[in-house]
Amino acid sequence: MDYFINLLNFCGNIHIDDKSAMFFIDEGIICAERRENEFYIDEKTAETLKLIAEIKNELGVNDEGASVILNLREKIIDCQNKLKAVFDAIEKSKSIDELMFIMRKSEAFRNIPGSFSDNCDEGF
Repeated sequence: MDYFINLLNFCGNIHIDDKSAMFFIDEGIICAERRENEFYIDEKTAETLKLIAEIKNELGVNDEGASVILNLREKIIDCQNKLKAVFDAIEKSKSIDELMFIMRKSEAFRNIPGSFSDNCDEGF
């Protein structure tokens, strides 16, 4: 990960205080590298901080609320990706058996409690 943006300077530019930045680091939502008593972030983290600033400043949400929103957003994106995998599998398959085989082998459906892949024969 290339760290190149000073965290506190960046937070000042987007109107997030340093306590909020540290909260999101502690929550594991953003990552920063410490060098000589200063923190640095990469471009991806900067984009996440911009989203946090938008949530906090435009919606008036506190740090905990922004954290919940970001976690829900991540889950929604994950669900969208899984639905895309379903539609892709449907489009690729020529039969129900082939569809079931494709979906069983798909990473998108592994480790989902209660999913059909938990109840399928492994020999298929």
